[in-house]
Amino acid sequence: MSLKELIRAQIRQGAEDVIGYRRHLHMHPETGFDTQETERFVTDFLEREGIKILPSSVGVLAKISAGSGKKPGYIALRADMDALPLDEANEVPYKSQISGKMHACGHDGHTAMLLGAAAVLQKFREELPRDVILVFQPAEEGPNLGGARIMLKDLESMGLVPEIRAMAALHLTTEHPAGTVAVRYGSAMASTDEFDIGIIGLGGHGGSPHKAIDALSLSAAFVTRMESFMSRRIDPLDPAVFAIGVLKAGTAANIIPERASLSGTLRCQREETRGFILSGAERELQAICSAGGASYTMDVRRGLPVLVNNDEKVEQAEKIAVDIVGPENVIRLRHPSMGAEDFAFFSEKIPAVFTWIGARNEEKGFVHMMHNPRFDFDEAALALGTEMLCRTAVEME
Repeated sequence: MSLKELIRAQIRQGAEDVIGYRRHLHMHPETGFDTQETERFVTDFLEREGIKILPSSVGVLAKISAGSGKKPGYIALRADMDALPLDEANEVPYKSQISGKMHACGHDGHTAMLLGAAAVLQKFREELPRDVILVFQPAEEGPNLGGARIMLKDLESMGLVPEIRAMAALHLTTEHPAGTVAVRYGSAMASTDEFDIGIIGLGGHGGSPHKAIDALSLSAAFVTRMESFMSRRIDPLDPAVFAIGVLKAGTAANIIPERASLSGTLRCQREETRGFILSGAERELQAICSAGGASYTMDVRRGLPVLVNNDEKVEQAEKIAVDIVGPENVIRLRHPSMGAEDFAFFSEKIPAVFTWIGARNEEKGFVHMMHNPRFDFDEAALALGTEMLCRTAVEME
């Protein structure tokens, strides 16, 4: 048997084990950086398999050493481990046992798939073409900028980053049917920025608007101006979203508010567009306030960068997927997602590929989207994802 046939046979043999790992993690969700029990579960598993644990500030890093005939460099595989602050609404045997926490984004499956892949790759380590780095990452959902940037620094401190030839991550999704793989060339996920704006005018009586400087009116003008800015200054083929989610002003119907506050988010698929919109928003705000006699503050919290897939690695991943599920079950995504992923930090420094594993099954009721308290997925997708990870480690250049 060829190595890929041996890998597939081993994955089939261990498929129920991977489901078991997923269900254990699902019942014991942890959020943010508080993933100590999950990390202990992962570390204990890797140590039992004889896989070397590497030092890390957060999460778990490990290395599978290939045989003596290995090529230089590494292939890195990443799985996120954290859950979400949700009460689960599903009634299943593996329901979350932790109040207010739930794996509602598939990270339990991601970790289980990488554990399954680690066991298979360790079994066939003598035949691997390169050493494999395993990255089990906390806090993909935050807080702050998440865990990827911290684990990237750990890899950099060990001198590994320049030697990593490719890094892969998978994401389970109920947007696509179980048995499918979706790939995206170029930008795959959006950057994320948030902002808070304060407008300071002059309060006054509603019957004497000419004696006041209406912060609410100026806020409304800014919202309208930015809608025009986005529709007239941004290429309609360059996806970007500038959304105001909060506008607060006023205390009574007959008082012109002196102050107003706005909060919102910006999401882009190109770093150039990101900078252009942020600078344009401040220019618009400054012009409005200057004309109206008001002052302003603008606080921008820079978030995640754009996740840009390496086209060469996507092409290789697509070939692997076609071989596993057939060309009819490989989906080339035409448009990027306006969601975000802190895997983007890795993609800035390492040739990276982020791929989606279909896990929707309408007959079984697996139809709810991610971040929903009823999210669940067809566990048959776990074997496919495990094989994608193993084949990536073996075949990606």
